[in-house]
Amino acid sequence: MPPIIGFLIFTIGAMLFSFKYSFEDYNILTGVSQWKGLENYRALFTNVIFSESFLRSISNTVILLASVPISMILGLVLAGLLKAGGIKCRGVFQVLYYIPAVSSAVALNIVWRYIFNNEFGILNALLGKKILWLSDNNLIKVAIITKNSLNGIGSAMILYLAGMLNVPKDYYEASELDGANKVRQFFSITLPLITPVTFYQLIMGIIGGLQSYADAQVFGAGVQGSQTIVFFIWERGINQSRYGLASAASVLLAAAIMLITLLQFKISNKWVYEE
Repeated sequence: MPPIIGFLIFTIGAMLFSFKYSFEDYNILTGVSQWKGLENYRALFTNVIFSESFLRSISNTVILLASVPISMILGLVLAGLLKAGGIKCRGVFQVLYYIPAVSSAVALNIVWRYIFNNEFGILNALLGKKILWLSDNNLIKVAIITKNSLNGIGSAMILYLAGMLNVPKDYYEASELDGANKVRQFFSITLPLITPVTFYQLIMGIIGGLQSYADAQVFGAGVQGSQTIVFFIWERGINQSRYGLASAASVLLAAAIMLITLLQFKISNKWVYEE
């Protein structure tokens, strides 16, 4: 019962209240709400003050999703190398690459912020140049994509490695009799049979990327090039007490996540292998 009650109050209840407040001008201090209809939704796209930052946050969020396929590809390559053998201390490498997956997002962003620091960052010291990673609106996107791609390798590697080890050896033995080499086996047997793992990672990666917040708040420190949709919701809702506007943005984000997820499930039967 405790988990069910918590889910009903803090998840379902919060969603219903957020949907309700998206049509109102809610004042948390007085507790008074004024009905505004679709005005909050309209303001997100037409209001001079809010529309620019909201549309920018959408653009930034979509661009930063590039880290999802990059981390998946790198994790797939690493899992393939580990499965192939020939690498000493494989367990050590697996643990080291997986550490970011079980570490605090805030701690990771602080560490990466030191690495990309404009003045005394390790990366600039290695390059021998002063590159404004954390203040330039375009370069900070590159920094975030790089950071998230490397942070995501560990979880992608573990899942892909588990998927590869689950592929029946009979398939490889039969293909060897037909003269298939390792490369042909990978693309004709391994890759198709681990598509459920790819599908799962794609779903979870996009959902997590659309809900990104720490990248903008901790790593980007509010720089425009790093601002995401959730950061916009926090800035307008918590920071500026525009709860109706923030609720409208939250509803749109939730709807977008559900539609994208449903679309992915819809087209999954065309490329995801099912036994």
